[in-house]
Amino acid sequence: MRTFQFMVAALLGLWALPCFAQKDYTDALSLTVVGKYTETQHPWDRLDQREGMTDGEKGQARHCAGMAVAFSTNSKRIGVRVVWRKKATDGGNMGAIAARGFDLYMKKDGQWLWAGNGYPKNTPGEPHEVELIKDSGSAEKHCLVYLPLFSQLESLDIVTDEGSWIEADAQPFKGRIAVWGSSYTHGSGAGRCAMTWEAQLARATGYNFINLGFSGNCKLQPYFADALLDAEPVDAFIFDAFSNPTPQEVRERLEPFIKRFVEARPGVPLIFLQTLRREKRNFSASYDAREHAKRATAEELMQQMAARYPQVYWINTTNATAESHEATSDGSHPDSYGYTLWMESVKEPILEILAK
Repeated sequence: MRTFQFMVAALLGLWALPCFAQKDYTDALSLTVVGKYTETQHPWDRLDQREGMTDGEKGQARHCAGMAVAFSTNSKRIGVRVVWRKKATDGGNMGAIAARGFDLYMKKDGQWLWAGNGYPKNTPGEPHEVELIKDSGSAEKHCLVYLPLFSQLESLDIVTDEGSWIEADAQPFKGRIAVWGSSYTHGSGAGRCAMTWEAQLARATGYNFINLGFSGNCKLQPYFADALLDAEPVDAFIFDAFSNPTPQEVRERLEPFIKRFVEARPGVPLIFLQTLRREKRNFSASYDAREHAKRATAEELMQQMAARYPQVYWINTTNATAESHEATSDGSHPDSYGYTLWMESVKEPILEILAK
C-alpha cells in the first residue's frame, strides 16, 4: 500500500512540476527604469557616443552601471532573463555579481533591504535566466533590481510566477543628481552592483544619484562636458574628477571645464570631491609622491574655484580606508565597506548643499 501511495505521489509530483515551472516574462523597459540620465539610441546605454571619445570610453558609455528597475509584484519567485551585447568577465578587483550580476532589493518598514542576487553565465546573443529569490511570499512587494556595473545589455525581462501580477512602481528616489567620475564612481572593487557609493547614498537619503562613472577615463575632457550638458536639467552635478588626470591635466582643464557648466547651467550646484588616499602609497615612495601631487593640486585649485564661482563646492572626501587601512579591494579601490565609508563621509555635506 505504501509503495502504491508513493508511486501516486511521485506521479502527481511529476505532473505538477511543469505547472510550477511556468513563468511570466515582463520587458523591464515597461516597468520603471531608475538611474537613467538621458535618452539614448539604445535604451540600456548611459550616454550616446560622442566625437572625441576613445573606443574604451564608447564601450563604457554602453554599460548599464547604476541603473535599476523598480516594480511591485506578488510573485514568490523573482528573476531576470538577459541577452547581452557584451558581458564582462570577472577578475582582478571585480567579481561576477558586480561586473555581470543583478542585485534584488525589497522595501521593508520604509528601508531598502538586500533580498537576493545572481549572475547569468551565458554568452552574448543567447537568452539566459537567473533566479534572484524563490520564496519571498505572496504579499505585495516593492522591488529594485540593480543592473551590472561593467556589462552591456541587449534586452532584459523580469521573470515572475505565472499568474502573479507585476506593475511599474513610481520613481523610488527624488530629484536628479548626476555623478560623473572615475572607477570609484563606476564601482570598481565593489562586491555587488548595488554597492557603489552613489547607490548606497540614494538608498540612505532618498535622492536619485545617477552613476556616470567612466573607469580610468574621467579626465575633465570637454566632450564629456558636452555629453553631460546635452540632457534634461539636473538638480546638481557631482564630480569625482581628480582620481584619473595628472596634476598638469587638472591645471590645464579644470577652469575651462567649470566655465562650460557655469555658463550652461547657472546656479546649479557643481560639487567636486577630493580623490581618496590609496593604500598603495603605504610603502611605495614613487606612488606616494604621485598621489600626494594629485591631491595637493586638486586642493589648491578647488579652493580657488570655490572662491571664484558661487555655485562651485569642494568636499574633502574622508579616506575610505582610514579606519583600519583594510577596506580596499586592491590597494587602489575601496571594497564594499570602503564605499560605505566614502558615502558616509560625503552624505551630510552633499545634503547641506542640496538643501540650499
